[in-house]
Amino acid sequence: MAERQVTTKPEIAAQKKVIKLPPAIGDWTTYKPPKILVKKVKSGLYGFDRISKEETNQFLQIHYRFLGQLAKELKIKLGLAVEIHTVNVEQTTYINYLRTLSGPIVQGKISISEAHDPVHVVFSLPIANSIINYSLGNQDLEPINRGLTEAENIALNTTMNEFVHHYAAAFENIITNPVFKVVSSPDATIDNSLNTSSTFVCFNAEIALGDNPPARFTIGYLGNMLKALLVKYNKKIAAKPLDFSILPASLLKQIMIPVTIKLGQTTLSTDEINSLESGDVVSLNNPINNAFEFKAGKTFKLPCQPGSKEKKLAVKISAPTEAETALVPPPTLKEEIKPVPTAPAPITTAKPMAMPKTTPKPKPFDDFLEDDLLDEDFENKESEDDDDDELDEFDDDDDFLK
Repeated sequence: MAERQVTTKPEIAAQKKVIKLPPAIGDWTTYKPPKILVKKVKSGLYGFDRISKEETNQFLQIHYRFLGQLAKELKIKLGLAVEIHTVNVEQTTYINYLRTLSGPIVQGKISISEAHDPVHVVFSLPIANSIINYSLGNQDLEPINRGLTEAENIALNTTMNEFVHHYAAAFENIITNPVFKVVSSPDATIDNSLNTSSTFVCFNAEIALGDNPPARFTIGYLGNMLKALLVKYNKKIAAKPLDFSILPASLLKQIMIPVTIKLGQTTLSTDEINSLESGDVVSLNNPINNAFEFKAGKTFKLPCQPGSKEKKLAVKISAPTEAETALVPPPTLKEEIKPVPTAPAPITTAKPMAMPKTTPKPKPFDDFLEDDLLDEDFENKESEDDDDDELDEFDDDDDFLK
């Protein structure tokens, strides 16, 4: 007997019904209000104290020069071998910077008269220990994980203050009287005078001293303080004359520097721009007797006078330095054309012109006839003249008789 198959009725699944109301009635499940396009300016890393990419590159170059000079001084004066492994720049907030400080460290600061805030300097404890030992004429015997004693603080402060003038030189001496001082060790401390959300820019380097493994060396700034220093630094660089003596002659021949000539500038209204036509003359702010600006690269400037040479526009340097005032006569619009000398023509003696040899042709009959008539008229005229003379004589005789 076949087994009876019992089919079970599936359970009724939970049902859900959603009624969507139009926005006018209040369907908050689908209604999306329009977004308000408002740019929010946040403080800290995204605020006005953030440094740009160009400023970051300058910051890296300045501190890399200082680190290279510091390594040279440690090798010459202390006999300490220094090897630089990596360098980088990090832009973060002050609180995040403190979180990256791990392990035993020595925290110090460089006080400068140009800013109220200090420059933060952090050594890994092995780096500080090596500098102290070699400055005292000793060598590294064993690593330490404790804080520095008072005598060790004095030794580190004295040694670093001998080299801190190279830090000012890296900034083109816009920093005066820098002083280094140890703040704490072996743990980091928070500077309560700084806002934890402020932008903090730090230069990080991995260096190895002696036989020790690479350790961290950091120099940090607040964003606003660094921007102010870079402004002064750029002004000092702009006023600094170019020095090509450090480059070999073979390299100087291959360097190409762009040169631009600035005639002047002016401002026009939109109506004036729209009404410009071919042949219109636009006056510039530069007087016609003043020299124009000759600019090579970004910093080298000289006064010059416009002109032409070999059918091309050219300029003539009016003064050796930009500071000197040069007044030049107005340039001519047409190029002066000099006459080209030519060889004198050879002197030749003119020969007398030979008369053509022609045989006289016989006169036609009419010509002879005319000539004869002319001769007869001439004879008749002579005879009339003779008669007049006789009449004159006769008149004279009558007068005599009377």
